Amino acid sequence: MKRRLVLGAALAATAAIATPFGAGGGYGGQQRVSVKLSEYAILSSSLKPAVFGKASLLKPGQTTFTIKNTGKFPHNFTIIHTSPGGTKFKTSDIAPGKSVTLTVNLKPGSYIAACTVFNGFHTAAGMVKSFSVGTIDAKGNWGG
Repeated sequence: MKRRLVLGAALAATAAIATPFGAGGGYGGQQRVSVKLSEYAILSSSLKPAVFGKASLLKPGQTTFTIKNTGKFPHNFTIIHTSPGGTKFKTSDIAPGKSVTLTVNLKPGSYIAACTVFNGFHTAAGMVKSFSVGTIDAKGNWGG
């Protein structure tokens, strides 16, 4: 019985982390992104930089981020949209061992995720990650 519970919990955790898409498994629904913050890193299999000519893992639209602080110090999750008209947002500081959930409407473009705690020291120490949403064309225009 113990083995089944452990296996079931492991499978559920893997599905929650590995699937950046909605419950239906496609892009039509809401995307879900799991993020872990620690000293001094932002970890997520869904937050990937743009590759010219290829679609990003994240599509434009409603996206729910679940952000867990696995570190020893408070951290936050600050998103800066580097393309015009984009989505910007920030969580409050997240205590060690705690999680927050945030749902936003992502627009196509390039983004930077950073932890801005301690007057930007965490960013300077390496807590910064670039990622993209949508696809960029040969003329430099972002789209879904």
